[in-house]
Amino acid sequence: MRPLGKDDPEQIGRFRLIGLLGSGGMGRVYLGRSADGRTVAVKAARPELADDRGFRIRFAREVAAARRVGGPFVAPVVDAAPDDDAPWMATDYVPGVSLTDAVHDCGRLPEPAVLLLTAGLLQALSAVHAHGLVHRDLKPSNILLTAEGPRVIDFGIAHSAADTALTMTGTTLGTPGFMAPEQLVTSGPKITGAADVFALGGVISYAATGAGPYGAADPTVLMYRTVHEEPQLAELPGRLRELAAACLAKDPGARPSLARLGEWVGPAGPYGDWLPEPVTVQLHRLSTEIMRDPRSPGAEPARPPATEPEGPPAVSPTPPPLGQFGPPTPFVDGPYAPPLQQTVTPPAPRGPSRRRVLAALSVTGVVAGGGAVAWALRPDGEGTTGGTGGKDPGGGGKTGTGGTTPPASGSLSDRLPKAIRDRGSLTVGADMSYPPMESMEEGKPTGIDVDVADALGRELDIEVRFKTAAFESLLGALSTGTYDLVMSAMVDTEDRQKGLAEGKKTGPGVDFVDYFRAGLSLVVRKGNPDGITRPEDLSGKSVSVQYGTVSQDYLRELDKKLPEGLRIREHETSFDMYADVAKGRSAACLDEYPLAAYTAATHSDGTSLELATSRPIEPVALYGIAVAKSAPDLRDAVQAALARLLKSGEYTRILKKWSVPDGAVRKAEINAGR
Repeated sequence: MRPLGKDDPEQIGRFRLIGLLGSGGMGRVYLGRSADGRTVAVKAARPELADDRGFRIRFAREVAAARRVGGPFVAPVVDAAPDDDAPWMATDYVPGVSLTDAVHDCGRLPEPAVLLLTAGLLQALSAVHAHGLVHRDLKPSNILLTAEGPRVIDFGIAHSAADTALTMTGTTLGTPGFMAPEQLVTSGPKITGAADVFALGGVISYAATGAGPYGAADPTVLMYRTVHEEPQLAELPGRLRELAAACLAKDPGARPSLARLGEWVGPAGPYGDWLPEPVTVQLHRLSTEIMRDPRSPGAEPARPPATEPEGPPAVSPTPPPLGQFGPPTPFVDGPYAPPLQQTVTPPAPRGPSRRRVLAALSVTGVVAGGGAVAWALRPDGEGTTGGTGGKDPGGGGKTGTGGTTPPASGSLSDRLPKAIRDRGSLTVGADMSYPPMESMEEGKPTGIDVDVADALGRELDIEVRFKTAAFESLLGALSTGTYDLVMSAMVDTEDRQKGLAEGKKTGPGVDFVDYFRAGLSLVVRKGNPDGITRPEDLSGKSVSVQYGTVSQDYLRELDKKLPEGLRIREHETSFDMYADVAKGRSAACLDEYPLAAYTAATHSDGTSLELATSRPIEPVALYGIAVAKSAPDLRDAVQAALARLLKSGEYTRILKKWSVPDGAVRKAEINAGR
């Protein structure tokens, strides 16, 4: 996302614009946000096109087409004004990377991911065809890869299959290399949904090989090859090659129906961990950077969609033979034709995720890839760290063996391992996707963890370098020496200390220097009009929660115990959850303490929400700074530095700055989470 330029509007319709997502010959796409916190992508036409009657007709058709299509794999329209001086349309924004960028930046997708991509696109096309429409421009740049599956965007030339005259006779609309032969000739078969199946074959080729089925060439050459030559599919794995070849048949009647393709490809999902790690890292960064409003420093960034490592996506072990597809069947058929008024409820994750910070996850053994980005906190006054080691020794803390050792006075740098002293820096691994503990603002790391690490660096008189990576990879990378410390709102659990996952040994384990107390907290409207101070006060009331969180699990169990139960309102984003309370639609919402306290203090400048009580709801968990078992000297030096911060009051100042004073620990302890 780029900042708004001097010629960009600050508001379109009811949406305040935050930044520029992209631009093209027809207009620009902005990231916008409504007053209630809903985040959208606003497609605005260029003003000079407003007087072009043909363009206005096509834009109005795009809005109408997009409004008619629904389903989990199509971005829904939120609002539009095709008759404004400069026509515009807003759709729900989901953090995603285009298939074009993903393949360009991270390489071709593995076969299981391509099959899941295809299954999701079949669902999207079925939703399009169910309304008598043809997309006409399915291509990699019109497909977003998200943590919850693919999304089809841009209905700019989608039109009724009953009327192919979009503009003037003979006008070609579409993208050469992915357009079907019948779209390229002035006289030939009628354009139907079979054209989208042809484009799907091209997308499969691109995703699996990094190139379209007719190579890279001038558009006129691509059009000639499409009509007269066979596609180039030799590099595709056998199963995908057969699938793409069937879709790319020259004769539209010989192409398989969507339902037939769906039977062969398999179900659309689950999408728990369907993308390669480099793409997932890109999505984490995108979620962190793009969902924070740079003009509203206190605004809470949206959580990245909850995902979890589940091994490779499942592939149907016994697909029916592709072979001869037989006579074509209608494109609106089988389970892929959605009802006209379809409501999709996103499923909750099936296990612990990054948002489930209270769950007892353990070492994953996954090593962070080379895509990590590093930032340095400098002890010489540059960057965000200033000064040198502190002067006052702090109080003692519990050691790994249960004893108490007061930190020595004077410089703590001598207590660091020699290799780290020689290097002159500490490398800290973090996910950067959990504000206010850690996140990104204007391209730089910020948050409680960053400030605490900054202060620790001053006490240790050493430079601190942050590297960002996917949360699930952090402990594995720590065990291999990629990081010296991991500091990412990581819960100190006995299993993590022992290197266990589901009772099995997965790594050497880690030690934790515990620095923050967390739990669950209730957030209510300012003034607490319903008098809610404990979970039992929610009986018979509406309460909001975000999908896939430990808070959701807690409320579902609480619902079974309260005499009048709960009316649970579930939301995809925490933006929506907090807005629901601020508007009085819910009496309260439940979230993890740091995020709850920070949001209550910053939402509408602290005038609309407050914590129901400062006491977190059980279970209370400890966040710890993870150190490899093989580095006891480093662990003890960090513990001593934290003890000094506690004694000097710097630690308390940091927590108050971020509105989370009740997360304070009383002393610097090691492995207190057992």
